[in-house]
Amino acid sequence: MAALGAGGAQPVTHWVVDGLETDLDHFHLGPVDLDLAPGSALAVLGPSGAGKTTLLRTLAGFLPVRRGAIRRDGVEISDWLPEERGLGYVPQGLGLFPHRTAEGNIRYPLELRDRPGADARVRELLDRFHLTSLARRYPSRLSGGEQQRVAIARALAADPELIVWDEPWQALDVQARYDLGLVFHELRETERVPVVVVTHDPGLAFSVADSFLVLRDGRVRGRYDAAALLSAPPDPFTARFVGFENVYDRATLEAPPRTPLRSWLLDRAGDDGVALSSPTFAAGEPSGPVWEGTVRSARPGPLGLTVDIHSDDLLVTLRVPPPWSPPVPSLGARVRFAIAEGSVHPLGTPPAGGARPP
Repeated sequence: MAALGAGGAQPVTHWVVDGLETDLDHFHLGPVDLDLAPGSALAVLGPSGAGKTTLLRTLAGFLPVRRGAIRRDGVEISDWLPEERGLGYVPQGLGLFPHRTAEGNIRYPLELRDRPGADARVRELLDRFHLTSLARRYPSRLSGGEQQRVAIARALAADPELIVWDEPWQALDVQARYDLGLVFHELRETERVPVVVVTHDPGLAFSVADSFLVLRDGRVRGRYDAAALLSAPPDPFTARFVGFENVYDRATLEAPPRTPLRSWLLDRAGDDGVALSSPTFAAGEPSGPVWEGTVRSARPGPLGLTVDIHSDDLLVTLRVPPPWSPPVPSLGARVRFAIAEGSVHPLGTPPAGGARPP
């Protein structure tokens, strides 16, 4: 991708969201507080129905602000129309006009605002996103990655001061993901446009975002940097998102039968359950209790050997980093594994008293 700095000059803008709340049907979002400095990138995380798209649509002006405020360089814009906010919105499904060509889609926001120099701006964006040869094609004749490039070019056409992007990685191949990753970095580093992105893709989130907002049921579970999110995920969804392979919600641990492993984990669980980092095969003098289980699968790969074990009615995943010594454990073999006390992470509110990780 070419650098993004060749477009129209734009001011460096600071956005603040203060106690934002809104309602959609029977769903309530908020309060949400955000500080979006120039060049920052925020990833919004959460399960389906958490309120991620509702937050983006409220920022963009498509849903009303019920309480709180959105401020751009200190000026409250909560009641402004979407086209007045200076914000570029890329929705799920991209929202490209099927009856307009790639060029026509990019030109649309310039027509809406009757901007002078529209022809030159469209040509520049077509060239910047390698779309010149595709300018006359309709969206139905573009690949998923090409459609994404048209969508972000359209969002940039009117020189927005904030980009909000909903699920940009959907249904894209590896090369298209790589190209869009470059777009994100260039938006931040060259034009200093803050970006808010909703994603279910951990690779995208950790490659482009410097902060993370976790939502659940319309409520903010926390605001994190990468290190804090990895070390203390707030709930099972986030724990799985950041890469924990052993995540057990409280209902699973409390379900009968009450086995020794379930009971041991339940004593250390928070309100939402528990996540384990790196159970290991028991060898020498393990640093924690030793358990037994039956091998369900063993998968060698570039990151090492991954072994799934059925133990006390739980599926436990072990990862042995390279170099690991053959043979690969066979299906049905009985193995012993250890869980270090410090590798147990309570999710939600930690247990009151009793055993808990240091």
